[in-house]
Amino acid sequence: MSSRRNFQGSPTTKLTKDHTYSWPKEIFLQSTPVPEAAASTRFARMVLLLTYFWLGCFAIAPTQYLGAPLYIMNRDFYYRYMAWTKRQMSLLVLSMTQWWTTTKVHVSGDESVRDQLHQLPDGRFQCDFASRLVLIANHQMYNDWVYLWWTAYANQPSTHGHVYIVLKDSIKYIPIVGLGLRFAGFVFMSRKMKKDGPRLTRRMNQLTRRGPNGLAPMWLMMFPEGTNLSKNGRAKSVKWAGKQGTPDLRYQLIPRSTGTYFCLKALEGTLDWMYDCTLAYDDVPEGQYGQDVYTLSSTYIDGHPPPIHMHWRRFRVSDIPLTTLEEFDAWLQQRWLEKDELLEHHAKTGRFPSVLGQGEHITTEVKLRGFWELWQFSAVLLLLTVAFWVAVVGGKKAV
Repeated sequence: MSSRRNFQGSPTTKLTKDHTYSWPKEIFLQSTPVPEAAASTRFARMVLLLTYFWLGCFAIAPTQYLGAPLYIMNRDFYYRYMAWTKRQMSLLVLSMTQWWTTTKVHVSGDESVRDQLHQLPDGRFQCDFASRLVLIANHQMYNDWVYLWWTAYANQPSTHGHVYIVLKDSIKYIPIVGLGLRFAGFVFMSRKMKKDGPRLTRRMNQLTRRGPNGLAPMWLMMFPEGTNLSKNGRAKSVKWAGKQGTPDLRYQLIPRSTGTYFCLKALEGTLDWMYDCTLAYDDVPEGQYGQDVYTLSSTYIDGHPPPIHMHWRRFRVSDIPLTTLEEFDAWLQQRWLEKDELLEHHAKTGRFPSVLGQGEHITTEVKLRGFWELWQFSAVLLLLTVAFWVAVVGGKKAV
């Protein structure tokens, strides 16, 4: 278990020229580093992890390929089918997170979500969020989307098959994985609106499509900062804030409003709520960033995931100014200033403020309801295999 201390908010830290924070050497001496596992143990965990991941991918990918012709035959059934394969994808990622890590999550919220956050008798988390929403969040590190997807899984009813995540354009070129994410309907952005505009328009047309049962569930996840928090990104954010004349942020990057505004305008009239999640991770010293302390390797191979804090709130879309981009940008910047205050509260106290049960938080773990859910990985392949052998045996008997 990690024994790092949380140094955020230390009064002895000083801002440096490169927009990071330094702290006295003696603070390091008070911290006991996380012991690394033996090389053989790490290698074994890595082999098992990669084997499980790629076996899952090779089981899910053919399922998506087999369903591709449905796009021409029946568009509504195609989207329902791909939503089912997307549930498989989320179960793969969440089962990896459960088995290779023990990920603690502390959930809190403000008055707007007081009655929507629950802890079940078995300790699992459940939320009662809207079936159609836009979800915005600060971007602390690479794993953020995993924990937000887990929230969709924990929703009642579950919406993890209807999640649409806005990702960097380069991700779609990852072999097998990239094509799978494209089948899943994820949105890939190049950060150039001239190029991204047509892509967003096509995806928004799909998300506002009314089938036989009306509008389908939708969780559109967006990180308005555009990238995760890092030293390089922090320097660019400071420069951007100076250029735009907006207040700088201490714990986040300045959000870009164009893409979020475009989506909200396109979805206007088809959803009622925008949800906002503020993410924070324990034991990240001032001057460092979550991506440096908690890498994918340290999380999944070493088995040292970050303790996660999620603070939820929601806004009625009809109350958000969408008349002009300038008005929406001012609204979004104000929300990010509020999030920075929440992050400062976490840095000083180790937790977010909460309205749940006299300021209490829901403490839970990322885990599945049961192992039985994993049958979905190979359901179609299993049926095809059975059909093939039935045909072979039947053919031999006929001869």
